[in-house]
Amino acid sequence: MKRCAVVLSVLVTMVALTAGCGGGGGEDDGGPGGSDSYLPLAIGNRWDYTFTLAPDVVPTQAGENQEFPYHETVVGFASLAGAEYYVIETVREAALGYAESKWQQFRRETEDAIEARVGDPAYDLPVLRLPPVQGDTWTDPFFPEVTFTVAATDEHVTVTAGTFRCVRVDQEYDKMLEGEQSPVHITVRSWYARGVGMVQEETLEDDAVTSSLELLSYDLN
Repeated sequence: MKRCAVVLSVLVTMVALTAGCGGGGGEDDGGPGGSDSYLPLAIGNRWDYTFTLAPDVVPTQAGENQEFPYHETVVGFASLAGAEYYVIETVREAALGYAESKWQQFRRETEDAIEARVGDPAYDLPVLRLPPVQGDTWTDPFFPEVTFTVAATDEHVTVTAGTFRCVRVDQEYDKMLEGEQSPVHITVRSWYARGVGMVQEETLEDDAVTSSLELLSYDLN
């Protein structure tokens, strides 16, 4: 039986692309947040995806995969706790009986990592440590059971937007789902291409893919 506890990767967490500011370097020189970044940052940059939800036991869902238009757009800046972040607006369009969902994320890039501002109280969570080194691992500073691993630094991924050479980060943890007798192992695989951003993401519960993102197109300043 497939379940769908849609895990939003902080990517996940609330799925997402990351962003960058700080740590030196400008937006066009390959420094943090620049055009050579694993997430190029500039106001107006946009990524369009297909968000796919696998079938499961929720009555509102169909017996086949469901697809939603999904967009990420850099819309501004925010100063939080003395640091500067880019604001990314995320929109999952209405489809298949689901209302439109819209939220904002705060991301920055330093010389050491691409970070997501998450939690309450908020803290910076590295979603990709820099430079990427295969086998590198780290944990969520507040939830050490959540681990991140650079699983590969040279995977070629083909999506609608093209074929990209990617770094793959695997986020893993165990979660107890309603009605289950034992924890389900959650894996969120995220593929990042230098100079493009996140091109693909998959969420698995044990070995079943329950949701995914696939890059359709992107528009970078």
